[in-house]
Amino acid sequence: MTDARPNSTWLFTGCALAGMCIAFSAPGFAQTAAANANLKFSGFMTVTGGKIIGGRLQDSYEGPAVIDGTACPCYTADWGNAGVYSKSFSLKPESRVGVQVNYAPSPNLNFGAQIVSRGSDAKPNLQWGYAGYSFNDNWEAQVGRKRIPLYYYSDFQDIGLAYPWVNAPPELYGWEATNYNGGSVRHRGDMGNANYTASAFAGKETVKDSLYQQLYYPGTTKVTWSRLAGADFELSNGPFTTRLVYMQARVRTQNPGIDLDTSADLNAYGIAANADFDDWFVLSELTQLTRKFIAERYKVSAPALTLGAGIRLGKWTPFFNYARYIERTDDRSQYAPQSFRRTSVTLRYDIDLSSALKAQFDRHIDITNNFGGNVTLFRVSYDRKF
Repeated sequence: MTDARPNSTWLFTGCALAGMCIAFSAPGFAQTAAANANLKFSGFMTVTGGKIIGGRLQDSYEGPAVIDGTACPCYTADWGNAGVYSKSFSLKPESRVGVQVNYAPSPNLNFGAQIVSRGSDAKPNLQWGYAGYSFNDNWEAQVGRKRIPLYYYSDFQDIGLAYPWVNAPPELYGWEATNYNGGSVRHRGDMGNANYTASAFAGKETVKDSLYQQLYYPGTTKVTWSRLAGADFELSNGPFTTRLVYMQARVRTQNPGIDLDTSADLNAYGIAANADFDDWFVLSELTQLTRKFIAERYKVSAPALTLGAGIRLGKWTPFFNYARYIERTDDRSQYAPQSFRRTSVTLRYDIDLSSALKAQFDRHIDITNNFGGNVTLFRVSYDRKF
């Protein structure tokens, strides 16, 4: 819901509920952590504020007038967490704080956990909670709750300091489920002068009250991703990094209030290709997700792309990006596709190795003219890790 008041109270409340943030800076905590090198705490914070500075609904607009309580024209910056901007300045859509703990009782065994609180969902949520075992320098297995590794930045998309944008491109990043409960196995090795990492994963996720579905449906929507399985392969050679991924799942969406109960088979694949030459760099990622609805007997495919380039000028990094999301269906009588494209320019200033400021302008085009309208958005953010 839109909030014109700059309100960051939830940020500190989330930290306190997580029970760790304030302790990180206390002398007693530092001494305890130093005494036990096997126990490590860390965290991150992103405070992002923004507003639509230009936009309107076309006369032929066929979408909702209000999206999750926000009047349109509006812009969905975080689909997975229902982060929507309006013409009123707000800190809620993308701000977040997280704390992490890692405990390694032996060189081969480790336990990890991460708790995150968001402006769009202030209660602390367990994002990670797993046990990992390294058989040797090459093989590792993990069991528990983890992030679905569908995209290049999936594992650390909440850590704003890790990338040049204000937030990871929503054209790719953001679906009903971003985590899963299950297991994975990972192998690291060399191929000539290149290093590679290959992994396979499987599990299940149930979201009892999907924030993503709040963008579309009133009431409470339960989403279940079952039969989730996939694999990824990442190859690094000097300045070049390439990553391939494939994933499949059975997706069930239930909302008793509107008599909704659908199931679809989801298949997804993607490729990311990045190049970093110190002074300048290029980031690109392409994905394709296809849903085949079982009872309704139709499918929706959604290719998505992001492509950007930046240059490092001391502490300053200007970055230019183009992104698009295109939906196609074989039955328009049952589903009205949505498509978007967006150009953006970001200016990042690295305060130090642990913090950065960013300012970003986005020009978002609602191609199908049915979800939010065309808008120009301005955002600023402060990212920090500790």
